[in-house]
Amino acid sequence: MGDTEDLYFLRFEHRPLTPEQWDRIKRSAVHGAREHRSQLLRSLFVAILAFVRVVAKHAAAAIGRRWRAYTAWRERRRAIKELGGLDDRVLKDIGLHRSEIESVVYGRGSGHGIEGKVAPVATVLPHKPCVKRSVAAKGAPQQLIDRSAA
Repeated sequence: MGDTEDLYFLRFEHRPLTPEQWDRIKRSAVHGAREHRSQLLRSLFVAILAFVRVVAKHAAAAIGRRWRAYTAWRERRRAIKELGGLDDRVLKDIGLHRSEIESVVYGRGSGHGIEGKVAPVATVLPHKPCVKRSVAAKGAPQQLIDRSAA
């Protein structure tokens, strides 16, 4: 019997509203809609701002990495240019051959200049002038070659 009483209680009788009441209801609905809209716009703005901050942070980090890589590349190119400007005798005195300049500047195993190929990495050994080494040619008798002249 409680269910029928609740239904009877929830049933409302229709009475027409006055124009003032309709006006208040409309103003209240418009005011509520505007408040809800402004809350949504504020939350959207906050979300966009947070996204922009994250993107800017990552972009700044990427730009910083690129800039550091570019300055390091410029320093290496300057070093290669300076070493390339030395004559062969000076290079030989510091234990370098002209073909080893880039591998020395970029470091061992950097892979600079290697595109999909495995290339041997030159090791810079201390220069020892006037040392004769024996080199055996295939099928030929062993002979002495002066490597310091090369």
